[in-house]
Amino acid sequence: MIGETIFRLGILLLFIAIAGLLSSKLKFPIVPTLIVAGLAVNALFGVIHYNPDAGMTDTVPTREAIELLGEVGVLFLLFALGLEFSIKKLLNSLRTVLTSGLLYLSIVGTSALVFAVLMGWAVPEILLGFGIIIISSSAIVAKTLVDTRRTANPETEVILGLMLFQDIFMAIFLPIVAAIALSHSGTPLNLITSIGFAFLFIVLFIVVSLKTSILEKLFNIASDEVFLLVIMGALFLIAGTSYELEISDAIGALILGMVLAETSHKERIMHMIVPYRDFFGAAFFFAFGFSITLTGDMLIQSLPAALIAVMITVVGSLVYGIVMSKVAKINKRGAVNVGLTIVSRGEFSIILAGMGLTAGLSNSLWTFAVLYVVFLAISGPLLTRFSDQIATGLGKIFRWKLKPRKTKTHPRVDQSLLRGD
Repeated sequence: MIGETIFRLGILLLFIAIAGLLSSKLKFPIVPTLIVAGLAVNALFGVIHYNPDAGMTDTVPTREAIELLGEVGVLFLLFALGLEFSIKKLLNSLRTVLTSGLLYLSIVGTSALVFAVLMGWAVPEILLGFGIIIISSSAIVAKTLVDTRRTANPETEVILGLMLFQDIFMAIFLPIVAAIALSHSGTPLNLITSIGFAFLFIVLFIVVSLKTSILEKLFNIASDEVFLLVIMGALFLIAGTSYELEISDAIGALILGMVLAETSHKERIMHMIVPYRDFFGAAFFFAFGFSITLTGDMLIQSLPAALIAVMITVVGSLVYGIVMSKVAKINKRGAVNVGLTIVSRGEFSIILAGMGLTAGLSNSLWTFAVLYVVFLAISGPLLTRFSDQIATGLGKIFRWKLKPRKTKTHPRVDQSLLRGD
């Protein structure tokens, strides 16, 4: 049983490696390559799936194993991203973060709500559809920023600030949706308690991050082996605690990275966890594609709605980026980069759609969400990669005065580790 599971898991990891090699040889972004590889393996090799009639119970642990690797990948991606964006930076730009988030909701959120209403869905489906459309994939955004070597660009702080705002918003939005759209049994007290725990957890992290002397002593460990064990233990404990408090485990990993970014151990941590981030991150994107099954009926029924939602998302995000550029004082090229980077959708949208499916809501919401997410999970990194060229094209149309810009990686990131991205 265990040996068979390891064998099947090895096959899946081989597919991941092949997808990575193809991406490198073709000089194509690795994120959409891995997602497409997961979709292809799911579609072509049905033997990997659980089939009750054939009695293939040994395939269930295989699927669970690859999904677990993917979930761990999200933690490493967000933890590494947090190391690039400290709590102090967040506090210094708190007003901008709030302005950015509220502006995003007013533009993209309003468009999403109007779209969901026009779809003729009931109130529960409208709420879930709204959440599916407005939430970017933190994991894809994080990986894309590293791949495009834009972690130190001025507009990246706007992007990261929006990601944090979205996570906090979801910590509030999710229990409300669960109570109204799913369980129908939530009470105001339960909702207030859940939201209160989320904010107390975040405030606690902020307080700890300001006590840098304590953190310096706590992580002042000579042995690299013990140091890595402590970092790993802290990461999984904090992420797990976040999950138990009904906060996204990803936001726990992100904030832990932001806290440790205040210490002198930042470079040492980054150097150690980058290989884990790359391996488990690749597993996440493959697992994401592997978890989705596309059918002909799905394409016929939901393709038009998904394409309309994709257009609304891309246009709305670009408008947001351009308006936000005036607030954050970034140029038009950076504004286009902001708008195109945040269009990627992924794990959280699928989770929301899955909640609706479990609750017995309309199947059309699930099929719409799958197509919508697949389109933007694949095209999002590509749009980001070519955002400078797209900005140049838009500049000619709207007569913007654009200056050429060189992208750059964060000066504290080990360049040798990024050279192969």
